[in-house]
Amino acid sequence: MKKVICILILLIILVCGCSCGSETGGSVNFGDYEISSEYYETTTQSYDSSLVLDIDTSWQTSYALSYTFYDSDKGYSEIVEGRCENYYQSMDMETGIITFLSQEDGYIMEYVLEEASKTGTAAIITDSDMESLYSGFALMSACDPYLPVYTNVTKVGDDFVANRSATRYKQVQTEDGVETKIAYIWIDDRYSFASKCELYDGQTQELLLRWELTEFTLNVTEDSVRVNLDEYTLTTE
Repeated sequence: MKKVICILILLIILVCGCSCGSETGGSVNFGDYEISSEYYETTTQSYDSSLVLDIDTSWQTSYALSYTFYDSDKGYSEIVEGRCENYYQSMDMETGIITFLSQEDGYIMEYVLEEASKTGTAAIITDSDMESLYSGFALMSACDPYLPVYTNVTKVGDDFVANRSATRYKQVQTEDGVETKIAYIWIDDRYSFASKCELYDGQTQELLLRWELTEFTLNVTEDSVRVNLDEYTLTTE
């Protein structure tokens, strides 16, 4: 769990620096996509409003998906993730670590399980519920609605990611006229999440990070997400 969280935080930091626009001073709330007034003023200087992405988060309540990611410091991994009603499950296929969340009355139970040893830990997350939970791919792939209208972004073309239609964009970040980072971002045409991203060093062309959605299914059942905790020996944190 700790490894997965660290990787996701790193990805979020890098991508925010790349896809939230270096020319604005405002901020984006990735939960509800509210744009601050300062941000709005600096991005509405003559642009085609039809290009602004229509973010649809309805898929986040019931889904199963998998994605791969690569980080130049931490290497490669594959995540399988699912959510339905009161349950959320994520498994790192490289480490065999499962994170399982269960909605209880007024709190969430978090289980971190080791598939190989059939052991794990249980902890209570207070003052939280599944309705406000943004985790895993939903958080990592959150996209800035104004991405297509930035002056440093160009549309490259149409593509497919996980057999889903997507639009590919290129964004170049510069400092003092020097390209520091180059990102290629694939935006899902239906839900407007970033289904694939590649971030490169602008000078060396080294691949810094990459993720890609590989499977995506909606309307999953609780049985496919819920973990049988009786199979594990648990300790309490």
